[in-house]
Amino acid sequence: MSEELVLYVGEKNISSWSMRAWLALHAKELRFEERTIELRSDKDRVRRRQVSPTGRVPVLHHGDLVVPDSLAIIEYLEEAFPAPKHLPLWPADRRQRAHARWLAAAMHSGFMKLRESMSFNLCFLPQPPPATPEALAEAGEMLGLFETALARPNAGGPFLFGPFGAADVMYAPAVVRLTSFKVPTAKTPKAAAYLQGVLAHPPVRRWLDAARALPPRETY
Repeated sequence: MSEELVLYVGEKNISSWSMRAWLALHAKELRFEERTIELRSDKDRVRRRQVSPTGRVPVLHHGDLVVPDSLAIIEYLEEAFPAPKHLPLWPADRRQRAHARWLAAAMHSGFMKLRESMSFNLCFLPQPPPATPEALAEAGEMLGLFETALARPNAGGPFLFGPFGAADVMYAPAVVRLTSFKVPTAKTPKAAAYLQGVLAHPPVRRWLDAARALPPRETY
């Protein structure tokens, strides 16, 4: 396919799911056009429904093909732009790939208390509110998953499965949450280093710099 890639996203200091799809495209080193739909002015989803069958962002347009949902976008990009011509998002090793996939799925469908209490928009306030005990418990579980992945034999690092890939894409907004809310990491030193590595990753930095340049939003 030679058609242009167009990614519709929400505001960078609000839409954590948009961040994932955006990072996936950068991880594949693909050129794409980015179009922002302001979620705060699209509460009835009229604008989003014009470009997405789910009425949500992110949504990727590739020619006449429309792909909503961050995880579906990751899988589509891996199939449409495969290795070795393009950088892979999933590990080549079957066992590591299975591990990366279930970690990505766990983020996609879980950690609801963390998401609710540590909402992405709150990360950009001068002083985020205290997280709930339930959210902190889920944050501890997440750090444990990172620690286990990073402690496996022959773990290459610096990311969960070597180069920055799909699992890191899925957890990058959560890393922002964990660090913004100052979740304790003393018991998970490998995870603590991983958090800093993700924040230092150039595409992550670019997204966060743009997010911090926007007016902070306590609600949206």
